[in-house]
Amino acid sequence: MLNIFRKTPKQAEPLLAQKTPAAVAYDPGLVTALTHQHRALTLLLVKASSAAQQGLYEEIKDTLQQFKGELAEHLKRETTELHPYLAAHLKGDGSKDILKEMRAGTTNIERTLEGLINHYASYPVTERNVARFEIELGGVSDEFCAKLEQEEASIYTLYLTPEAY
Repeated sequence: MLNIFRKTPKQAEPLLAQKTPAAVAYDPGLVTALTHQHRALTLLLVKASSAAQQGLYEEIKDTLQQFKGELAEHLKRETTELHPYLAAHLKGDGSKDILKEMRAGTTNIERTLEGLINHYASYPVTERNVARFEIELGGVSDEFCAKLEQEEASIYTLYLTPEAY
């Protein structure tokens, strides 16, 4: 039993090395790819609206599900590539506020869109509720497009080569 206490402990890695995530490398095509995803997502909202106007209710359901999947992919890319990179490189007094606002904005629009999609997945669009759907989709689309414009004009412009910081 005394042998347990006499063994020398294994060399542990420093705590900092264990908790620090790997740095995200700069990707010169990231902002372009994210912007293209914005356009594709916007087109899906337009497609859902057009389907509603034409009475193509099953197409609405399919389009909303496609939108949900592509939005999840887009947000994953932002949170795994854009946000960590900016967090590592932005410096100055307002940098933490910018990052906090960016994450909050992403969360808010995601919840709004998810609420709309989940509602109409449970209660599909029909002739009886199509007018309400169009109004709600219009409001969400306007909010989403405004968020995208703001994000592209302020957040995406902060994504620079490491030497630029």
